[in-house]
Amino acid sequence: MSQHTSKNKILIGIIALAVIARLTVSTSPAIAVIGHAFPHASATQVESVATIGDLAAAISALIFGKLLDHWTFKRLAIISVTILAVGGLSPLIWHTSITNLLIAGFMAGLGAGGITTILPSLQSYIYSGESLANMLGRVVALENGSSMVLLFLGGLLASQYWLHNYYLFFLALISLVIVIWALPRTHPGQEEDNVTQLQPAVMSKQTIISIIAYLITASLMVFLEAVLYNKNAIYIQHFHLGSPALSGQIIMLDGAAAIVVGVTLKWIRRFFKQYLLAACFAANTIGGILLLVWHNTWSIGLATFIIGGASATMLTTVPYILSTLATAKRYPLVMGFFSAITSLGFSSSALVFNNVVPIFSKHILQGTYQLQIIIALVMTIILLLTANRSQLKKVLIK
Repeated sequence: MSQHTSKNKILIGIIALAVIARLTVSTSPAIAVIGHAFPHASATQVESVATIGDLAAAISALIFGKLLDHWTFKRLAIISVTILAVGGLSPLIWHTSITNLLIAGFMAGLGAGGITTILPSLQSYIYSGESLANMLGRVVALENGSSMVLLFLGGLLASQYWLHNYYLFFLALISLVIVIWALPRTHPGQEEDNVTQLQPAVMSKQTIISIIAYLITASLMVFLEAVLYNKNAIYIQHFHLGSPALSGQIIMLDGAAAIVVGVTLKWIRRFFKQYLLAACFAANTIGGILLLVWHNTWSIGLATFIIGGASATMLTTVPYILSTLATAKRYPLVMGFFSAITSLGFSSSALVFNNVVPIFSKHILQGTYQLQIIIALVMTIILLLTANRSQLKKVLIK
């Protein structure tokens, strides 16, 4: 098989994984009706049905990031997709309590964590430099575009009966077949001629500190984006804006924004330059203000698009920056940490907001948006003040 054919085959595998990478969020449009189905469950338990998978992903991402040093892409992808499918489909036969759904979501998240860790390593295996940066953007666009469709379908299915939402996990079985055929029996440690090693063998202390800073920054962005998935359905219900189907349609705008970012990132990067990450949090601040002060379909739709675009920009840019900082051998492990800490940010969002907000506000919904705005604004200021002293200028301006 020629190198070109092999590369295209791997690309098909990447697409198959990207389509199901965010499959676990497809349950978010059903949150409100799941709450009605289990009236004795707490608000945090119900909201965690859509986010507990990211807690599991935080665990599995670290494990898979390390296993990539020794196991092949094919083996790890097969394991990940199988776990995702089994976890996602199990509620169809096991759904007598909210605990059943939480366990199933946790298991599905273990598989999703493996997938999100494998994907950037696969891309860096066949691309490098500007080609890698562009491919990372396209794959993030594909992930979010797919989740946009899945969320729409999830909203429609949830309108019929909340359990029907889990039929979407049959898609993982289709991806499993493609993965078995397409992915290589190699791992990142087996370098090919088309992979260029530009980094030193050992990362410096300053480089490690920079990597940690970018990981925390990305995690905070996802932590704030999770508010959309935790609160949109409740927002729509609270202000009597529509059915669960509307929640699915609105959250599609998060994916739509990612698609726009994926195809325009090169110009976005050139426009904002070293202030790009600060601009992401500034956009999140604007989205939070819209949700706090303007209560209609237009406001939640616009806020979802703005916050989704900011998050997609962050989650596309940071992996590229990390690829320029980490050595090729350590990049899979670094991306394991990236997947873990962003998953932890997403999964902990509901728990943190629901426990912190009551300290200063009697209104959990409005208080959530107030805290979101404060966090985003503080991060905007920090990133603006440190932009000229960071490595963003030389990394992002191409």
